[in-house]
Amino acid sequence: MDNEKFWDSEYVDSRLITQSVKPQKDFFRFLAWMKKNNNMDLYGNISVLDLGCGVGRNAYYMAGQYSAEVFAWDFSEQAITKGKKLFQHKKLKLEKRDMMKTFPLEDNSIDLILDITASNALNEKGRANYLKEMYRVLKPTGYIYLRTLAKEGDKNAKCLIKHFSGKEYDTYIHPELGITERVFSGPDFKQIYEPYFTVIRMLRKSGYQRFGKQNYKRNYWNVYLKAKKK
Repeated sequence: MDNEKFWDSEYVDSRLITQSVKPQKDFFRFLAWMKKNNNMDLYGNISVLDLGCGVGRNAYYMAGQYSAEVFAWDFSEQAITKGKKLFQHKKLKLEKRDMMKTFPLEDNSIDLILDITASNALNEKGRANYLKEMYRVLKPTGYIYLRTLAKEGDKNAKCLIKHFSGKEYDTYIHPELGITERVFSGPDFKQIYEPYFTVIRMLRKSGYQRFGKQNYKRNYWNVYLKAKKK
């Protein structure tokens, strides 16, 4: 099963996806950091791009709380269909789109990009285009909040790579789910992203992912990035 088909099935009959309609705590921590350091006026009619938005809970929060213009994309038709039923706001635009393809947005048009545990599903070719497109559309004053899978300290991920390795570096094909995921060491992440963006903060945290009746411990990078252009 490819990743798109899997996530379509998940939004019909969920085994992994949380049913909460509230944003993640780590996302709130990022917003608090932005406010504390006066990095951006979140109430200043900003534009937000939420990549791999799922049903759009984080996107809806930005539209409702800050009156931001939000473009929220996911490659799952079922996610977008469900999201449109759950979240409606005049400044929220939920669409089925693939983040590996060209973004239908103007250069330097986005203040804030969100990628919350989404791009770890990309292949190397798709990631290369995603990086170039994020760089293109992000304003020189723009920021990115990114959450992705960490390799360090994750014995389960290392075991999956060893026994169920994917075709590309540090990927595995999940034996129960059939999806391909990429995990990142800290140095590898910086090598990939720093040609385009400045890594301001990079924190590794543990969390739990539920599959069926069991919780699995996972390690995540919470990364705050800034545009690297004038």
